[in-house]
Amino acid sequence: MTAMLSETTPTAVPELRFGGGIAGFPDSERYALVEVTDAAPLCLLTSLDEDGVQFVVAPPAVFFPDYAPDLDDDSAQRLGLTDAADALLLVVLTVGADLATSTANLLAPIVVNTRTLAAAQVVVADDWPLRAPLRRA
Repeated sequence: MTAMLSETTPTAVPELRFGGGIAGFPDSERYALVEVTDAAPLCLLTSLDEDGVQFVVAPPAVFFPDYAPDLDDDSAQRLGLTDAADALLLVVLTVGADLATSTANLLAPIVVNTRTLAAAQVVVADDWPLRAPLRRA
């Protein structure tokens, strides 16, 4: 994952740009993706515009190896994605007391164009759950 760096080097973390923000946080368009070094592959998607706004995210293959949502043409165009290899897919996690009580939002993943660092939370057309229980792949 090219957009992830160690939490020990936050000044070198690339800035992701969410045009229009993330659902519920429209004023927060700039985020840093920081690897949680003691809980890899988890990352913190941390707002650079609003203090205290951050999300725990992870690559979906860690918990859902068969997860392969279709990205609609409008979203791909908005992100400038012309090659699927340039897309980084992350799911937002709701962290519970343990793995059994934690969930992932598979309905609206985060998609990042790794070339331009444009990003968006995209609601996919497939029938994916909003709160899927985590399971180790």
